[in-house]
Amino acid sequence: MVVIGFMMWNPLATVKFLPGEAIPAAKAAHGGEAVLAVLAIIIWHMYGVHVKRFNKSMFTGKMSEEDMLHEHPLELADIKAGVAERPVEPVTLRKRQQIYLPIAAVITIVALGALYGFVNAEQTALTTTERQIPTIEVYVPQTATPAPTQTPTSLPTETPLPTQPGTASTPSAATSSLTWDNAVGALLQNKCGMCHGTSGGLNLSTYADTMKGGASGAIIVPGDNANSLLFIIQQPGDHFGNLTSEELAQVVEWINAGALEK
Repeated sequence: MVVIGFMMWNPLATVKFLPGEAIPAAKAAHGGEAVLAVLAIIIWHMYGVHVKRFNKSMFTGKMSEEDMLHEHPLELADIKAGVAERPVEPVTLRKRQQIYLPIAAVITIVALGALYGFVNAEQTALTTTERQIPTIEVYVPQTATPAPTQTPTSLPTETPLPTQPGTASTPSAATSSLTWDNAVGALLQNKCGMCHGTSGGLNLSTYADTMKGGASGAIIVPGDNANSLLFIIQQPGDHFGNLTSEELAQVVEWINAGALEK
């Protein structure tokens, strides 16, 4: 039982000397022996000691002569001869103690060392660590703005602007080299194309679709960034695919210049 118990407790050390099949074999033998021990106590000991011959000495400290003759005949003979429970001579007792105590101390130290080694022979249990919840960036917008690849055409020098009371700003005519083709289109597609692509709703993949707007109407009012829904949504800075301040400044410049495609 000790050997197969050690095998199950320390399977890694066991398989260094025995094949892996020894572990389940040890488990089967250990379980079978445990069942045998329980059955022996219940059937044999319970019947032989407590049923067939009910021994009450554990309660009374006494046994009948018949039970003594059956269980402890030598002790019964000493009692009848009057030599039972003879006191030990002090000299003999001292000699016995001088021999017993060192041996008992050595055996105790060895047993404790063996127990410590048995328990700490290997670490087979899984170490439980604090669960780490990973932080995953669902959307990482590209911040780089493509450099102009086309020569911008001449822009109008004056754009009629709406003048409505209560607007955030009333821009005057402005000129800019920014167009949809050379900068703004790629910027909006990189930052907003994941959500506003080709699958219904607001589509920012082309200039025509961007100017058309979505369910809420047009998002760009050429020449007036204050009334453009794109600027109104982006300005607070809490939109999912929010533009940086520099990128938003480019978009505002493009809108105020007339939101030109080429």
